[in-house]
Amino acid sequence: MTVSIKKLYLTSFGQFENTSIDLESGFNLIYGKNESGKSTITSFIEGILYGFDEGSRVRHFNKKQEIYRPINSYKYAGYAIFSKDGVDYRISRNFDDGAYEIYDFSINEVMKVKESNLNYPGEFLLGLEYELYKNLITAFQRQETSENSRNKIREFLINKDDYNFSANDALNFLDNKLANIGTMRAYTKPYAKTINEIDELSKKILDLKSLRSSYYNDFKKLDKNRNNIEKKTRILKDLRKDRDAYRENIAYKNLEDEIKYQNELNYVNAELDKYKNYESYDEVKEVDTNKTSHIGFYILICLILVFLGIYTKQYYLFTLAIILPLISILIDKNSNISSSEDTLNYKRDEDYLEYMRLSKEKEKIEEILRVLQNQDKTKSHENIMTIKDLDINETENKIRKLENELESLNKINLDLEKKLASAEEKLQKEVDLTDRLHKLETNLKDMEEEIEAINIAKSYISEIMEDASKNSNNFESEVSQIINTISKGKYDKIFYDKEFNPQIIRDDGIKLDIDKLSTGFYDQLNFALKFSINEATLDNFLIFDDAFINYDLDRLRSALFYLLDESYNRQIIYFTCHKREEEILYSEAINYHRIYLEEL
Repeated sequence: MTVSIKKLYLTSFGQFENTSIDLESGFNLIYGKNESGKSTITSFIEGILYGFDEGSRVRHFNKKQEIYRPINSYKYAGYAIFSKDGVDYRISRNFDDGAYEIYDFSINEVMKVKESNLNYPGEFLLGLEYELYKNLITAFQRQETSENSRNKIREFLINKDDYNFSANDALNFLDNKLANIGTMRAYTKPYAKTINEIDELSKKILDLKSLRSSYYNDFKKLDKNRNNIEKKTRILKDLRKDRDAYRENIAYKNLEDEIKYQNELNYVNAELDKYKNYESYDEVKEVDTNKTSHIGFYILICLILVFLGIYTKQYYLFTLAIILPLISILIDKNSNISSSEDTLNYKRDEDYLEYMRLSKEKEKIEEILRVLQNQDKTKSHENIMTIKDLDINETENKIRKLENELESLNKINLDLEKKLASAEEKLQKEVDLTDRLHKLETNLKDMEEEIEAINIAKSYISEIMEDASKNSNNFESEVSQIINTISKGKYDKIFYDKEFNPQIIRDDGIKLDIDKLSTGFYDQLNFALKFSINEATLDNFLIFDDAFINYDLDRLRSALFYLLDESYNRQIIYFTCHKREEEILYSEAINYHRIYLEEL
């Protein structure tokens, strides 16, 4: 990147009013007596590029801004035309408020910029922040380098390919990133907290998986118990039905007696079958009974005949009413005599007596059976037969056993249901816990990848810094060569420590303290450093404001020759109040661009 100044136009700045200065790309010698405005022009260039806020990106009070405020004009502004890589830009600035404008001649448009960044024009054109501009682009008498500036220069040398990248800042940033991520021992940091939470979640999920397995087993056990309860309940219901049938059926209460008497009745009937011949006795008794009924019948006939005789006055009917009953009585009497004789014979027979006993026994049994059967007519014989073989004691034992088993199963199931309900509540969290675990594992993976990337980046940056350290040896060699040439071999070697403080070794090997060196040598050292850095890393213009005023003639000549050689590669703007430079250049017949401030 090559940057040069083509034109300066001081609208109103310091003692200059509407002053235009044209510069060329090579060596520009600007001559002016003391107080002629050399430093004013140098400050104008600085103000155009960075404003008067000394590197601050926002406006604040600055003494330099008041120094160059015009006395006889309300305007406080100007512009400069720069060339960057063949493209011309016009930068205009109002020094009152710091406002600026960058006009791109290649597209004839004003560039869009962040107006709040007052340093942007210089950063855009040169790629340098204000501190580096002051220490690398401009040089003046007894210019001191602050610790902050030395740090900036060291950073710049390390990151010369991209100054926007700071190795130390990058390492600090990466270290902070690592610190923010943390390690296993940093328990309050994300890395350790994530690992600990992953461990806790993994344990919880593992416990939940074990719980789920137990849940399935308990569920199967609950289902099995429910089936057993259902089966046992059916059996218990049947047993209770039999027991209740036993308890509630009144006929069955006398079932054994009924069976007993039925058996006895069967026995009596079987015995009576042996005495069928005596059944005629029963018929005789029946005849006696019939005779009694016949007498009544005869009386009734007599009464009817008498009534008819009286009514019809046919008196023979009276005779008939008397004769017919007498005849019937005589006939019945003969029959009774015959039956009585037979009866007496039967009574004398012991078998008949047994027959009579059995008959009475039969009647008694039949009466008992009728009573037993009529005690509960609602109970069917089928029900009775169902429970006739029932062992009530065994049934009661079975019922008690089943009731105990069911009570135990119901209690077990109640505990299982509570356990399953509690497990279900916990298992519902498994999905959320798993999602959280996956998220944490992803975060952990990202952190581990970030840690790995940070360590790789740190390693790479460290390599860059090591390379930069090697490159610094080249700068030291270049600076040493320039100093050796300018000092005519008086100083043999220059090197810089880690804080970028110069260390000087004389030709006799003695190490010198920087505070004991002459002002001229200090200026030479600054020149050598800036020249070496610019030659190796930058293509920007260089400004020298009476930077060699303390050089003797020989050292001045050597320094000028370095600048003249470098002017073929970059623009050199050299301010001086002496004629020595002009005389040296004239004696060597060197062509250069010359400007006299008194003639502006």
